[in-house]
Amino acid sequence: MGYAPAFKDQSEYSPLDLIGGDFPLKSESITLEAGQVLQRGAVLGRKTANGKFVLSAKVAGNNDPVTDGSEQPLRILAEDMDTTGEDKPTIAYRTGSFRAAGLKIGKGHSLVSMKSELETRSIFIEG
Repeated sequence: MGYAPAFKDQSEYSPLDLIGGDFPLKSESITLEAGQVLQRGAVLGRKTANGKFVLSAKVAGNNDPVTDGSEQPLRILAEDMDTTGEDKPTIAYRTGSFRAAGLKIGKGHSLVSMKSELETRSIFIEG
């Protein structure tokens, strides 16, 4: 090993902007409902009728309140997912400490409004 003058960039550090602390992460397999394109860190709720997960929102696109069970935030999506054509299995966190900047929330929710509800499920928001 010697001097390598053509070597320009040793490395680059890009921290993941989701995991926030050292509280234990627990994950589980879930089914995402078809028709969504979600990023890692999406806060998910589960529809009571079919047990499938969607982006948790308190208000639908037409400004009606969401009342199908998914308005309650339950999980954090662990990977980017595209379910445009069909339901898909994926992994979601059911416990952990997460950075606020890494979370994606649905319409009608705010980090403040979700914080205490998520804490009862051992999901903590930092920052």
